[in-house]
Amino acid sequence: MKTSVDAVSGVERKITVEIPAEEVDRRIELEFTELRRMVPVRGFRKGKAPMEMVKRMFRDSVEAEVSEHLVKESLTEVVKEKELKVLSMPGVDRAKVVPGNDFVFSATVEVVPEVEPVGYKGIPVVREKVSVTDEDVSAAVERLRESFTQFHPVEGRGAAESDLVEFGFTAVAGGETVDRSDATAIALSGGMPYGQEFERRMLGVESGTTRAFEVAYPADFPNPKYAGKTVAFEVKVSDVREKKLPEMDDAFVKQFGDVSGLDELKGKVRERLVAEGEEHSRRQAEEALRKALAERNPFDVPATLVKRQTITMMQDTFRLLSSQGVDLKKMNMDVDKMSERFTPNAERMVRVSLLIDAIARKENIEASYSEIDTEMKAMAEAEGMEYEKVREMYSSEERMDALRDRLLERKVLGFLMENAVVTEGAPE
Repeated sequence: MKTSVDAVSGVERKITVEIPAEEVDRRIELEFTELRRMVPVRGFRKGKAPMEMVKRMFRDSVEAEVSEHLVKESLTEVVKEKELKVLSMPGVDRAKVVPGNDFVFSATVEVVPEVEPVGYKGIPVVREKVSVTDEDVSAAVERLRESFTQFHPVEGRGAAESDLVEFGFTAVAGGETVDRSDATAIALSGGMPYGQEFERRMLGVESGTTRAFEVAYPADFPNPKYAGKTVAFEVKVSDVREKKLPEMDDAFVKQFGDVSGLDELKGKVRERLVAEGEEHSRRQAEEALRKALAERNPFDVPATLVKRQTITMMQDTFRLLSSQGVDLKKMNMDVDKMSERFTPNAERMVRVSLLIDAIARKENIEASYSEIDTEMKAMAEAEGMEYEKVREMYSSEERMDALRDRLLERKVLGFLMENAVVTEGAPE
């Protein structure tokens, strides 16, 4: 068998195979022999029909079968021999199998490109300097205090700003009910999820009363049920409660563990804010590295990988919308346009992923089993889970590979950061 592999592009290879006539004839005869033995022919016992009759009756199907087998077997052999990482096989051009003739065909396959990364050392990166002020700490402590807010029944007045209102409602637009709930609750501040005008109309409502009003929503309102519509609401109020914040005293401070007083609590809050700031700074710097890496290494990216990444991003978006209570069936989303919007970013993500793998190979960076095990133990501690449960979660080869890839990417990005030209300042 003669074979050749030619580069069509950075991600496509044309495989040409020539199988000698002797092998073609041998395979055809084997197929006819097996067919004669297995297939009954009227007027003859199984396996006793004349071979010429069998050939005359089944020539086309046998030649098609032999052709298919020869293509599959020879391509598998070439791919293995040449160590091609095949992603898809767009098309096979082949001649018809003819007894006594060589069988020649070609196939164009999409492959993972051989990437030779350049310019990955000395990348200029501006890393944000983390600064936590006393005002930042005070604001964070106040947010902690807000998280312990309690709501108490209102007496002698209607709902005011910041009160919690519990109610049921129906929402009608264009003669159709677009939303309804028997029991929901909102704090009258911030305008979510029904908008600031809705909250303004709710000011003054009292427990046990009903109120009807209309709200005209802009076209860009986040909730598609209301966006661009004038919605008539009928609201039945069940309760109105006012906001009560805890006193900033020792009793409040002791809720956060072994803390002696407010000053120590503020110290711990400052440490947390610094850690969060450092993490944010690191992520921004790593994103700058990814962007520069992609810009410095232009190469053809496999369409198959880009499509897979695009689908993954779209599925993540659908899951997020669904978790927010959005009925995807009623959104009439243009999936093709959505895919077009995601594709450029998906292409960049695939390019960076291929570069990360190539840099890891070139610099002998690996994610060892002990490192993966340490990572799983850290995950177990962070999530408050048993280590064995985490190991069970990653028992499948696919999930373990994904964990290994994440850890490898982290190590490569760490290597790139160590070899980058880092300055402090405000990222662009």
